[in-house]
Amino acid sequence: MLAAASLGAAADTFLRSGQNGGGDASLDSRFSFVPYIKFDLSGLNIDEVSSATLTVSKVASARNDSINGDRFAVYGLPSLAGNTPQNWSEATLVGGANSGGEWVDDAALNGVDRARLFNLDAEDGANVTEVVTNGTNVPQVLTGPDLVKFLNARVDDDGFVTFVIPVEATDGRGYGLASKEHADSSLHPQLDITYSEADTETDPYPENPIRFARQVEQLDRGVVALRTSSNTAYIGWRMVGSDPQDIAFNLYRTTNGRNIVKLNATPITQTTDFVDNTATSGASYTYFVRPVIDGLEQDPSESYTLSSSTPSQQHLDIPLSPPPGGVTPIGDNYSYSANDAIVGDLDGDGQYEVILKWDPSNSHDNSQGGYTGNVYVDAYTLEGERLWRIDLGRNIRAGAHYTQMVVYDLDGDGRSEVVLKTAPGTKDGMGNDVILDGDDPNADYRNSSGYILTGPEYLTVFEGYTGAELATIDFPLERISASTWGDSYGNRVDRYLSGVAYLDGVRPSIVWARGYYGPQSGFNARNEVVTLNWRDGELSQVWRFNAATNGDYPEYIAQGSNALVMADVDGDGFDEIIHGAAALDHDGSPLYSTGLGHGDALHVSDMDPSNPGLEVFMVHESPYAYESQGRDAGGELRDAQTGELLFQIPSNNDVGRGVAGDIDPNHPGYEFWATTNEGERMIYNVSGQALYPTPGNMMYNFLVWWDADLSRELLDGTTISEWNNPSRTNILWYGDNNSLNNTSHLASNNGSKSTPALVADILGDWREEVIWRRSDNSALEIWSTTIPATSRLTTLMHDIQYRESIVGQNVAYNQPSHPSFWIGDGMTTPDQPLIYYAGGLTGDYNEDGSVDLADYTVWRNTLGSTSNLAADGDHNGVVDVGDYQLWKDNIGATAPQSTTAAALASSSTGSNLATEEPAPAASSSGDTALGVAFALLGDETPPASRQSSSVPRAEASAPQQEANLLLLARSGDSDAGDTSRGIRHQARSTTTTNDLRHGWRSLEDHDWDEVLQAMISPLRFATSGR
Repeated sequence: MLAAASLGAAADTFLRSGQNGGGDASLDSRFSFVPYIKFDLSGLNIDEVSSATLTVSKVASARNDSINGDRFAVYGLPSLAGNTPQNWSEATLVGGANSGGEWVDDAALNGVDRARLFNLDAEDGANVTEVVTNGTNVPQVLTGPDLVKFLNARVDDDGFVTFVIPVEATDGRGYGLASKEHADSSLHPQLDITYSEADTETDPYPENPIRFARQVEQLDRGVVALRTSSNTAYIGWRMVGSDPQDIAFNLYRTTNGRNIVKLNATPITQTTDFVDNTATSGASYTYFVRPVIDGLEQDPSESYTLSSSTPSQQHLDIPLSPPPGGVTPIGDNYSYSANDAIVGDLDGDGQYEVILKWDPSNSHDNSQGGYTGNVYVDAYTLEGERLWRIDLGRNIRAGAHYTQMVVYDLDGDGRSEVVLKTAPGTKDGMGNDVILDGDDPNADYRNSSGYILTGPEYLTVFEGYTGAELATIDFPLERISASTWGDSYGNRVDRYLSGVAYLDGVRPSIVWARGYYGPQSGFNARNEVVTLNWRDGELSQVWRFNAATNGDYPEYIAQGSNALVMADVDGDGFDEIIHGAAALDHDGSPLYSTGLGHGDALHVSDMDPSNPGLEVFMVHESPYAYESQGRDAGGELRDAQTGELLFQIPSNNDVGRGVAGDIDPNHPGYEFWATTNEGERMIYNVSGQALYPTPGNMMYNFLVWWDADLSRELLDGTTISEWNNPSRTNILWYGDNNSLNNTSHLASNNGSKSTPALVADILGDWREEVIWRRSDNSALEIWSTTIPATSRLTTLMHDIQYRESIVGQNVAYNQPSHPSFWIGDGMTTPDQPLIYYAGGLTGDYNEDGSVDLADYTVWRNTLGSTSNLAADGDHNGVVDVGDYQLWKDNIGATAPQSTTAAALASSSTGSNLATEEPAPAASSSGDTALGVAFALLGDETPPASRQSSSVPRAEASAPQQEANLLLLARSGDSDAGDTSRGIRHQARSTTTTNDLRHGWRSLEDHDWDEVLQAMISPLRFATSGR
């Protein structure tokens, strides 16, 4: 429906050097005095402007020269990085002080840099109609398609429209225009528009996003101790996702295996780290923590021992055994270097293992021909034991885009699987061929250029702990031929991306993408994505998305990045897939494509705390794509849900690097910088404001949380630097004279990208570890900060988006990982993650290591809840009778005792626990048994007396007419000489309830000293009773 509006100026002023012209009755236009007039269209429900007229009036002013078509020029102010912000204020805008780069103090230029403005007065007779009257107190009018185009661009942004009106005349000439403060309101600036109304929509991102309990690894406390001097040690540990927000910790130490001492005077609540100033060298120290919940100490964590021979260093070492080198079919020698790594809990012990890819020295980009050596994948414990080695064989080419590693607990058994693209010639971690029926494990499908463009392709799931093949299928994104992907020689066909997404909101699925480029001239192209589940020992496809230049979704071709990010961008509880400049919904349907094209850097997080939901920062490769439709987005920040551009960084080159991270605490949210070549390189805030130029030694590759504050640090090569606004200071680097911070013996990976093997929250508190390789490939070193923290967060690995991004960090062009929430100065406390532990003890709803009465109470108290899902054992989003059944089936089960707890319990030397709080006394077994019985009958506590007369009548409704009776049995009572004593049970059915009355013989206290074994038995009652 068409509508019309006549708008007065929201603000007007004229810029002059060092002075403010707001509030004046006239707008002076002369020399470098330039009128600015702003209108606000944001309150109108505009879909598209169809016509528009701008009217201003010439009035007497400091200059009153003749006005004509040559001297009347109108420009629009676009949201170009570095320009004056659209929400400028006439009371504060001053030329040169806080104005943008479009205003220049240069009379020869008439005060403006026209390259930074949108010309609305092109003087070409086609796109502009102007009525210019040389007289005082008369209107000057501008209309035409250029004006309409500019207004629509501003409506699609924030609705603010600023017109800039310099005088196109020689020095000394000018005139005035009436401002909105002029006494004659008929002369005020006016904008008249006709427009079609948009459909009214509320913000699609929900105020309260939907969340489901998601499967995660059950991590231990990750205790780590690092010697920092001859007298001091740094100790860090984890706060896990299931911890209450007010949890505290006590830290304990033994010296040479004896004398347990608590190191902290009061429970530790501010951080999850500690500096031990009494750890003199020459002794062995073992550290562990005990959580404190509601004032009571819990079981001890696993321990970490700092041996007497440990030197002062802030890293752990994993010795490596490089694969032997080889010779290609044309006689070229090659050797191996440790390359990208990923972590996963392969054995379910709560501690990560490291999975490492070995890269041959002749690995190649897909655009380069040449033979390569085989790719090997190893698994190592943090203690340095190699668990297995997988040889991908000659038919998997080596290079950053060929082999992607998915390591994750995909079936929920508490142990990570490993998923790799394989082929005939692959051998699993047990040395067995990975081969499908009818294929030849000795076949060689390499062509004379070293490419592999024919032959079978597989996808294989390997057991994480042994490396053994679990299942292999034909690769689900079929090659067909290289030419169907956009060229004939093999650059496009074998570009893979992979990751993990919670497509159902609860459990992880595998994601694999093939192809993300557009075609060479004369070819069509395909870009495809497939998702799969690994459940119950089988791989099954969830969905597949196919885009083709000559088929479906051609607008999704050439939009992919060299990275793939999974995140819930619309708040519906399910993960979407950010495929570069495009996005796919959780069900495989297309969400949006910006059309800005391929790029080499991709970041997704809550970068702008003021914008609901998540944002995407991406840089782009082709100006032909990113300068289309009037845009200039060599780098851009966009809304992750809608694809709407929030700001753009101009460029005219292939922007090969771009980084997003909160490095400056003076500005809420992230900062952004990129290797752009249009104008001076700047660092921008979330509003697109250029904060300051990037220094010549700026880092453009990676990030890490390392020091004591909440800002992120820069990482490049083997150097970690703190940003000092606007410069940087090295924290770790190869030239540091302090051996604790010297990295000269280390090496980075992947050429000029200079990335470590991995950056992730692997150990200790929430801050990240960095895994580098030694230059001689003799070991990996896991570097962990020893800077005392000033705050604490739950381990980042229990934030699902961050954990997913660790899987995808080293896919193709390595990108730093980001959580789903903003971390920075002034942040709010993140919501506690809604998670459940894979491979956990089924029915243990209070997570105390045993399935017992307390878990039943948790279930009963949350029955029917869809928000408190502690007792949602089957993870269907509601606490229901199915969760009771799981508890009933597992009553009496216990989790294995931690090694520290077992050692303390069995210590023959005793423990000096003088500094410990006394543990609460345990209930007698009789009280426990009665407690179970009466919980089932609906009572909170058992009767005070064990006499049968004290047992009340109890009624309980039971699902499907089932009553759940407690049967207690004893092996015998030596004191009483009675082997038949126990609880008699009796029940009869009524129409609505099961009337349960329990009675038993009077038993003395000593009769209950022996452990009673309890089980729950469902009994169906007939009408006659039982």
